[in-house]
Amino acid sequence: MNPLSSKNRKVSLFIVSICLLFYSFKSVLINGDDPFTALCKKSDAYYTYSYKDITYAKEWSGYKKYTSVTNKLVINTSKGVEDYAFLNLNEYESNHLQSIKVKTLKADGTKVKLDSSLVFKRTTKGKKFGEINYPIPAVEPGDTIEMNYVYYERLNKNDLKSYVSLYSDLPSLNTQYTIKTLPDVVLRYKSYNGFPEPAVISNDTLLYAQFSMNKVKGIKKNEFNCLPCEKPYLYYSIDKKGTKLRTWKDVYNEEFNFVTQPFALDYEKFSYYKRWKRKVIGKAKDSSKYYKFNLLHSEVINNFKMGPTRKEELIKSSGYFLKKKRFDPLSIKRFYRQILEDLEIEYWAVFGRTKRSGPISKHYIRKGEFDHIFFAFEDEKKELKLLYPHEDFYQYRIDEIPISIYNSDIILVKPYLTKKRRKKDKFISRNLKLAEADSVSIKTVKLPGMNANTNYLHQIVSAEVNVKLKKTSFKSIFKISGGVSTELRSFYGMLDKNKEVNDFYNALSEYQGVDNTIDIDTITSRTLSSKRPFTYKVRGRGTLKNAITFINDSLVSISLDKLINHNQLDNDTNSSELNYYLDYGYSDLMMFFLKFPNDIEILGEKTANLKLKNNLGEYSFELKKTKNNQLKIKSDYKILKDLIPKEKLIDVKLINEKVKEAKGKRFVIKLKKTKS
Repeated sequence: MNPLSSKNRKVSLFIVSICLLFYSFKSVLINGDDPFTALCKKSDAYYTYSYKDITYAKEWSGYKKYTSVTNKLVINTSKGVEDYAFLNLNEYESNHLQSIKVKTLKADGTKVKLDSSLVFKRTTKGKKFGEINYPIPAVEPGDTIEMNYVYYERLNKNDLKSYVSLYSDLPSLNTQYTIKTLPDVVLRYKSYNGFPEPAVISNDTLLYAQFSMNKVKGIKKNEFNCLPCEKPYLYYSIDKKGTKLRTWKDVYNEEFNFVTQPFALDYEKFSYYKRWKRKVIGKAKDSSKYYKFNLLHSEVINNFKMGPTRKEELIKSSGYFLKKKRFDPLSIKRFYRQILEDLEIEYWAVFGRTKRSGPISKHYIRKGEFDHIFFAFEDEKKELKLLYPHEDFYQYRIDEIPISIYNSDIILVKPYLTKKRRKKDKFISRNLKLAEADSVSIKTVKLPGMNANTNYLHQIVSAEVNVKLKKTSFKSIFKISGGVSTELRSFYGMLDKNKEVNDFYNALSEYQGVDNTIDIDTITSRTLSSKRPFTYKVRGRGTLKNAITFINDSLVSISLDKLINHNQLDNDTNSSELNYYLDYGYSDLMMFFLKFPNDIEILGEKTANLKLKNNLGEYSFELKKTKNNQLKIKSDYKILKDLIPKEKLIDVKLINEKVKEAKGKRFVIKLKKTKS
């Protein structure tokens, strides 16, 4: 066969394929009676087409990736103008643009081009652009915006991959994602949830793949949605020809060992580790290896600080950090591995994936498959213990894990050892070689999630109402447990690494988005359980503000809108295209005991109590006298499940409406006169 003739046939095939693809797209446009077209016309805006074209080009020892974004957006309503008539670029895109063209096609047939020089004005020479959200001028309902821009990235060979979803906030008649590269590589891809098969063309000059979907519904996402859990998506990677698929042995040898194997380059600091370990273990040298491990782990938790990773410390030994009395997220992984191996505690390498990123794949190991690497081991009772390395702002206890991987699958990988580990298998020395396992065993485990009985936030306030001074002082107990404890303590850690306990309630206010109605001025005690569910208890004193109004010497008004502030699951809609994937189910209890100087009478509503329960959660409100001069207010909010089906979201809305009803109540308390 003539090679030139064969090449021409491949080029002809490429042209024919492109023509067929264009024809199929054109047929979507002209079908005006289609229900999807009617849906598009009813929406605030829609795409007639939305294309993202990716080109990988070889550059020196790496690659250059060009991303071309081409859209044709029809604006239907004034809200469509307000929400979508913008040029939106993130900081990276705005600083790596190669070209940009934006124009508005007016309903009367005129065209208005966007002057990009107005968008990209530099106030200071050499200063980088930030995120850009620039309003496209002269857009009105009925107009169409055509946009194309190209930006580039420089990548190494391990970064030639992506997860592809063809969904956006708006409906689209046709959405495409294409990949073009040189033919000296292999394109591997796997589709999920019914993602359509691509059109692939490979010849002597290029490798081209087109992923396309017609009639793509618009999906508005929120923080609780998991698009890869439900909707079609695709993963692809570009590899050198002849490259084998990754195995868990490869992942263990190349990735786990890279981030966890300790260094042994500085002998002096390396030997300090041994002295430190002997000192901490002390008289417990004859105890079990698990008891010794707990001693060492507790010493780090209680007396060492965490900070960000520093470039100049990347190859320092554990002894170096022990002497500095601090660790960073990388060195703590290496330290944990070192003490596990020193104590001859068998462990697994654990790989996890954030729950809302979609399930982890056991058999087809994608690049970027996992975003959590930690340890697991069995204690003397043969119970599996999880050991998650600290972050620069938060220290995890044994069995404490990030809430983002609650109730998700993890992969446990253990090297198969036929003999005792040698020193070269434990440390990275001057040859900078990583240890290698000949084979590994793997198993899949479901992480615990804990329920609303374990994940809770309880706040109990006992207050004295002083009518003469028009002041309400209180003592309080604030208790958090389970996932709520981990989330709030880590949030607080991000706000203030010094962890001044008197600032704790400032963090609580930011976390819940509430004002300072419960104003703590003194913390009297705090305790944290080191065991699951990590209950954290704070006792304090302070003043109630804004919630109690002194009308006169015998009448007091109570505003529940100020007093009740739950950590509610935000949901203002009756329907959604996606389910809600929460980190955990939880309960939030607020209880107030208000003691008055005289006997009291409750004026106003006779039926104060509320109660609602359904399959997803419950809410109860109770207000009553518990003594002649004491009022009890109890508000209890619960979300019972971490997966809320989209068709059941109305149940969450009903619970939230009950809370709103309770907060809308206002009570007047009458103080009875003291008998003479």
